Amino acid sequence: MPMMSRDTSDTSVTFSLAELAKLEEARVREEHVQRARTREKEAREQREEEARRRAADAARAAAEAETQARREREQAEAEARAEARARAALEVARIEAEAKARLEADNAARAHELAVTRARAEGRRRSLTHALAAALGLALCGGAAAAYGVAQHVAGLEQEAQRLRDAQAALADERESARAAELAALDRRHAALRGRPLARDAEEATATAEAARSALDPRALDHNRLRAFGDALDALETRLDALERIAALDRRHADLAAWAAERRRPEATAAAQVAAARARTPGADEGALRAYEGALTHLREALARPAASGPRPQVGVGPQQPRCTNPGDPMCGFDGRSL
Repeated sequence: MPMMSRDTSDTSVTFSLAELAKLEEARVREEHVQRARTREKEAREQREEEARRRAADAARAAAEAETQARREREQAEAEARAEARARAALEVARIEAEAKARLEADNAARAHELAVTRARAEGRRRSLTHALAAALGLALCGGAAAAYGVAQHVAGLEQEAQRLRDAQAALADERESARAAELAALDRRHAALRGRPLARDAEEATATAEAARSALDPRALDHNRLRAFGDALDALETRLDALERIAALDRRHADLAAWAAERRRPEATAAAQVAAARARTPGADEGALRAYEGALTHLREALARPAASGPRPQVGVGPQQPRCTNPGDPMCGFDGRSL
């Protein structure tokens, strides 16, 4: 009987040591699995951080390049506008000088004709005075007729000069009326542009248009300032059209980003994010908008393709032991599984 008790005790100790060994082995396996998961998580975070950094660098470089291009483009446009305004001013000055020269030449010719007529009349009067003793009756009749003809000719010249002055005044009034009508049309266009939904986002173009309008004096309209106001409205309309296109593309981008998040492929949106940042810069041109739209098209096509997937292997995990059916079984471990 003592021998049987000692054997039973040895068997229990052996079972306990085996159980402890199994638990230690399970703990070691669990630590290996945990370390593998930690390393995998750190590697994934490093890859994501590197992707974010590259995307940020690309976006920053693109923004800097776009800013430089915008500055050069604005400088070229300013030079072109200045040259066009100078040419327009020279053309207006040339036309006004030619009109003034023609008017002065016509006035001078008519004044010369009037002086010649008056001189001839004076000569006739002197001739008539010298011949008064010989033919008083005939000279008086001829002098009266000549004086009447001269008076009629002078009156005709004065009427022609007054007609030219009236025509010049009418031309000036017509020019002022045309400029006033042009200003009214520009004001209506300005009001329509300010009423568009995204007008508050085009602050720079709106301020330029406001400054160009403030420089206009309705009582003394200037052709160059009207042209500058029209150019500012063109720039404002172009900016508003670009903002509306960007808003539509942003809505499409948001939908595609949600789709990418659903499919767990956020890295596919990096190119679209760079194109979006480039298109949102104030000086973005038509090429940047087309690039943004193309990036969204590529993103949609990439998300539409099925992603390559497969079962991910479990690192360091051995075959699972079946659970015990009888908890009182001596071969059942502490975790409820068979040893």
